[in-house]
Amino acid sequence: MPSRSPDRRRSNRRRSRSRSRSRSRSPAGRRRDDRRDEDRKRQRSPDRSNRDRDRDRDRDRERDRDEARDRDRGRDRDNGRDNERMARSDGPDQDDSLNKRRKQEAEAGGAGDADAGKDVGAAAGNGAAAGAAEQAAATAPAAAAAVIRKPANAGRTGGVYIPPFKLARMMQEVNDRASAEYQRLTWEALKKSINGIINKVNIKNIKAVLTEVFRENLVRGRGLFCRSIMKSQMASPTFTPVYAALVAVLNTKFPELGELLLTRLVLQFKRSYKRNDKPVCTAAAKFLGHLINQGVAHEVLALEMLTLLLETPSDDGVEMAVDFTKEVGAFLQEVVPKGLHTVFERFRAVLREGEGIETRCQFIIEGLYAVRKAGFADSGYPAIPADLDLVEAEDQITHEIGLDDSPDPQTMLDVFRVDPEYEAHEKEYKAIAREILGEEEESSEEQ
Repeated sequence: MPSRSPDRRRSNRRRSRSRSRSRSRSPAGRRRDDRRDEDRKRQRSPDRSNRDRDRDRDRDRERDRDEARDRDRGRDRDNGRDNERMARSDGPDQDDSLNKRRKQEAEAGGAGDADAGKDVGAAAGNGAAAGAAEQAAATAPAAAAAVIRKPANAGRTGGVYIPPFKLARMMQEVNDRASAEYQRLTWEALKKSINGIINKVNIKNIKAVLTEVFRENLVRGRGLFCRSIMKSQMASPTFTPVYAALVAVLNTKFPELGELLLTRLVLQFKRSYKRNDKPVCTAAAKFLGHLINQGVAHEVLALEMLTLLLETPSDDGVEMAVDFTKEVGAFLQEVVPKGLHTVFERFRAVLREGEGIETRCQFIIEGLYAVRKAGFADSGYPAIPADLDLVEAEDQITHEIGLDDSPDPQTMLDVFRVDPEYEAHEKEYKAIAREILGEEEESSEEQ
C-alpha cells in the first residue's frame, strides 16, 4: 500500500476538521456568525464613505481654486488690453492737440514778425517754433502720463495731517481773512483744537478745560464738538460722567449744542437697537443716562428707554436695562419714584416668568434689587458725583426729546462750508466768549 506524504496528510486533516465544524454548527450559530459579519461590514463602510467624501471635497476645492486662478488671470489680461487700448487711443490725440497749439503760437509769432518787416527774425522764430514743436512731440507722452496720474486737489490742506505749527504758518501767509482758503484752514484748526480738548478732559481739570472750550467757536463747530465727544465716549465709557458734566455746563450757555447732541444720541440708540448692535446701544444708553442725571434730558426719556428694553425680554435687553437702571436709579428715585416702582414691577414679572432669559440674567435682576434695597448712592451709583456737580438746578435747560420724535441730526454741520459773513460771525462769537469768561472770572474771584 503506497505511503502518503506528510503535506497531503495535513491537508486532509484540515479539510476533515472544517467539515466536522460546519456539521456541528447549529442554525443559531450560523445566524450569529452572519450577523457578526454584517456588523463588521457596517463598521467598515462609514470609514470608506468618509474617506470618499473627504476625497471628493478636496477635489472640489482644487477645482474651485483652479477656476478662480484662471478667472483672475483672464481679468488681468483683459485689464492690460484695455489699458493698452486706452493709452493707444488717448496718446495720439493729446500729441496732436499739443502740436496744433504749438504750431498756432508759432504761426502767430511768425506773422507778427513778418508784418514788422523782420524777415530774418521771422525765419529764426519759425525755426525755434519748429524745434519747440518737435521737443513737445517727444515729451508729450510723459507729460500726458503725468497729467493723468496727478491726483485731484482737495483744497489747501488736501485731507492730510498738517502739524499745528505748519498750519499756523499757512494761516499767517493768507492775506484775505474772508477767503475760502483761510476759512478752510481755520476749520481744520478748530477741529484739531476741539478734539485735543475733549481727549484731555478729566475729573480734575474739567474746570480749567471749560475755559479753553469757551474760547473756541462752538456756534460754528457744534457739529464737530458733538461728533468728537460721541466718539470719545464710545472709546472710553468710564469717562461718561465727565463728558456729561462738560455738556451740562455748555448747555447752559449754548442750548442748541445740548439739543443737537441729545438728538444724535437718541437717533444712535434707536438705530443700534434695531440693528442689534449691543456695544453702540450700550454706550449711547449710558451717555443718555448721565445727561438725564445732569438735567440736560427729561426723565421721561429714561422711562421710555426702559419700557422699550423690557417690552420683549431678552438676555441682552434685560442686561442693558439693569445697567441703565443703575445709572439713572438714584435720579428717578428722587424725581419720579412711581415710575421707578413701575419699572421694578416689570423686572419682577420678567423674573417670575423666566421665559426666554438665561439664569445669569435672573441673577443680574436679583442683584439690581439688592442695589435698590441698599441705596443707589451707597452702592456706588450716585446720580451726580460730587466733583462733577457744576450746574445749579435752576440754571439748567432741559430738552424734552422722546423716542417717538424724529428730529433732524443736522449732519451738514460736520462738513466745511464757506460763510459769506465769516468775519462778522467771528466777531460776534468773540464778544459772547468775552462775556462768558468775564462772568466766570468774576464768580471765581467772589469764591
